[in-house]
Amino acid sequence: MEGVIEKDVPEHVWGDVADDFVTEFSRRMLASLKRRDQRARGEWYIAGLLTVPGRKSMRALASVAGHGAAEQSLHHFISDSSWGWKPVRQALARHLDRVMLPQAWVLNSMAIPKAGEHSVGVEESFRTELGRVVNSQQAYGVWLANEDTSAPVNWDLILPPEWLEDADRRKRAKIPDDVSAASPELCAVNTVSELSRPEWGLRRRPAVLDARELDSAVLVEEFTRRGVPFVMRVSGSTRLVGYDLSLPGRGERLFQAQQLVEWAKRFSRPVGWVDPDYSITRSILVSGTRVTLPAVRRPGAALPPERALTLVGGWSGPKGKPAELWLSNLIEVPPVALLRLGRLTRRVSKDFSEVSTRVGMRDFEGRSYAGWHRHATLCSVAHAISVLSSARRQGFDKSQELSA
Repeated sequence: MEGVIEKDVPEHVWGDVADDFVTEFSRRMLASLKRRDQRARGEWYIAGLLTVPGRKSMRALASVAGHGAAEQSLHHFISDSSWGWKPVRQALARHLDRVMLPQAWVLNSMAIPKAGEHSVGVEESFRTELGRVVNSQQAYGVWLANEDTSAPVNWDLILPPEWLEDADRRKRAKIPDDVSAASPELCAVNTVSELSRPEWGLRRRPAVLDARELDSAVLVEEFTRRGVPFVMRVSGSTRLVGYDLSLPGRGERLFQAQQLVEWAKRFSRPVGWVDPDYSITRSILVSGTRVTLPAVRRPGAALPPERALTLVGGWSGPKGKPAELWLSNLIEVPPVALLRLGRLTRRVSKDFSEVSTRVGMRDFEGRSYAGWHRHATLCSVAHAISVLSSARRQGFDKSQELSA
């Protein structure tokens, strides 16, 4: 099937998003695919993600091609073809880095419910974002984000040990030999730190994530070891070393994060931020304090060096408890700026719900490791097309108003 060269995507399949920008953008992102038939199928797939209503099954996506062999052709293109997804992600990231001017690389966890047990990486466990025990895949995406918009550019799928240690399962899902087990923390760090590699060609941005369900000590260690600046949301029970001037010597003692920011509340100041759900500016109180992580030493290892961190708290009013706590290694950045960076997680959550879900990010029906990654990559291109097209339309409407 892959040797057959088929016609380009007809313009009518783009529906409401049809214009030269959409066609040109898809072709530019797929330029690394060496075969013309692969590029054509990639355009069809993106067209289907943008225009097919409801669930993006392979049959529904194939309907944009207008002939009976398209479903088998697209299935082969996604699950069994030879094209690499990383060059497509890198092209997408470089373009968005130029046009969006992102403030951060935001890590976002995605749970993908599944009915069966054959989808690669699926397992039964409690998923916080779904609020229940569910049979699902879990993935991490890295998003380029500013306060107005966000888009995913890189993905990784968490593979439980039972998938990697079972030779039969591994063979059926076509998991490459060089893919090894990784904890959720390591998967998250790997996915975002990959963007720092020279081949991506990106300007470095701080990694932002909600780490309340993760091991913050492991994340701090890994980010620090790789030289990645970070801003992570932590729980109130996170153990930190703070400073109490009533104590002798350096005044160090162990606190819970909630206790530290309560003490720092006397130094708080108001800050405004744009609520992505309502597009209005809200005001909260913000304060920060200098902390370190408790020194944890593994048996036989030297005591790790002390690393200064900043803990930032945000309140909705002067009498309320901190609604959120953020830990960062950007110790010279004002607390207000750190909290604004942290709030980009809300921007990503909104765009995931309203755009990525609509273009089928959770809808892949195949079972192969490579197929999942190719699907996620083309969904990311479709997401970018959607948000950039919307921005272009809004810019056109505004220019029309000004010229009226």
